[in-house]
Amino acid sequence: MNSPEQFVLLVNAVILGFAYLVVYPRFAGRDQTRLAINDLIANGCALLVVGVSYAGTGQHFDLLLGEFGWFGFTLATFLLMEIPLFLWYARRYRIFDREEDEGG
Repeated sequence: MNSPEQFVLLVNAVILGFAYLVVYPRFAGRDQTRLAINDLIANGCALLVVGVSYAGTGQHFDLLLGEFGWFGFTLATFLLMEIPLFLWYARRYRIFDREEDEGG
């Protein structure tokens, strides 16, 4: 890896890709509660992997808004990377369609 930022982005991308393409369709489907729980687990996995690598090192990570520690950078980039994936997933699995839930 050329930089710590690239490592964190790669970890986030791998976890999010696996989550949205494999885990969420199998274990959450359209259930918003299960999706939220699985998402917390995925986010925790990303924080665990990055934390094991950078906790206690004093490493700073550059983001457009300034410098962050490993926790803030991982959380912020995870959430920013997740937005387009969530929008795709919500449309694909019709998470917010009320018509089907109400039977009409």
